[in-house]
Amino acid sequence: MSNILSILGALLLLTLFVTVHELGHFTAGRLLGFGILEFSIGMGPVLVKTRRKGTQYSIRALPMGGMCRFYGEDDIVEQRADMVAFPDQPVWKRMLVVLAGPVMNVVLAVVLAVVALQAFGDYVPQVESFTMEHSVAQEGGMQVGDILHSINGKQILYFEQTVTQIRAVEGDTMVVVVERQGQRVPITLHGFYNEAAGHNLLGISMGAVRKSFGFLEAWGHSLQYVWATMLEMFAFIGGLFSKGVQPQDVVGPVGVISILGESVRLGWEVVLRVATLITVNLAIMNILPLPALDGGRLAFMLVEAVRGKPVPPEKEGLVHVIGMVLLFGLAILLTVKDVAGLIGR
Repeated sequence: MSNILSILGALLLLTLFVTVHELGHFTAGRLLGFGILEFSIGMGPVLVKTRRKGTQYSIRALPMGGMCRFYGEDDIVEQRADMVAFPDQPVWKRMLVVLAGPVMNVVLAVVLAVVALQAFGDYVPQVESFTMEHSVAQEGGMQVGDILHSINGKQILYFEQTVTQIRAVEGDTMVVVVERQGQRVPITLHGFYNEAAGHNLLGISMGAVRKSFGFLEAWGHSLQYVWATMLEMFAFIGGLFSKGVQPQDVVGPVGVISILGESVRLGWEVVLRVATLITVNLAIMNILPLPALDGGRLAFMLVEAVRGKPVPPEKEGLVHVIGMVLLFGLAILLTVKDVAGLIGR
């Protein structure tokens, strides 16, 4: 029973992510005067619907996403005198409408991160002891109980990146800002490169302690965290082209539902943190210039803006159809891999 509930919870979370994405398209379209035929939550048969100002609002049976359908996006079956077809709108308006979906996912990620920090705080690195006498950190003035805040101006956003940031410092000067009794204290260190170890070494033992965040601090930290996460995802995508795709690097729909379902079982803190990562991932994937995705549509609009005229609809449509087929094929392959991985556990 718990497995069924966790899967249902995962599907509802995915529906939330997609609905927020579509709400971005809807809001931008409404503000810019686009004709919107339908905004729905879920997919499949309509359970409940209402109509206002020419737009149908509906809740559909399957908790698997949502939809915002603009007048003229597809072939126009019913002529509407009160609406301008989507392709006939100015290109800059269409670009804003397309961008609004991924932007809303980023906004959702920041909000989820703020809620997580306000409700649960976060783990930060704290100096527990010095691992050697007269260590670099101790000689520089660091004390047991200090919380590491930033290294050379780069804030430590989560505990796991502390060692990476320390070892990434080049040169002979490292400025570590620590939090001590509610104050931020800068500590300048020298001679931290250890020849025997082959990397920077401060001579401290760190533990992860939970820190509470005030409202404004939570917003600032969340904005930085989401931005850093986006940069890491772009770097990861770039690495796929240079290093190739490894099976463990990607998951399909079943894998995402499995991850979300597991987080639901582990509690709200894990749900919020995993949800933040997934909604950022959804924004990044949608903005990539791939056919059938928002980024692919945006690419054609950029071409139109440069040329001064749109790409012939039949050619653009063919590219999107081919892209959709390829994406469905990839989704099927990843689903088979995910299911095989679940069976093999």
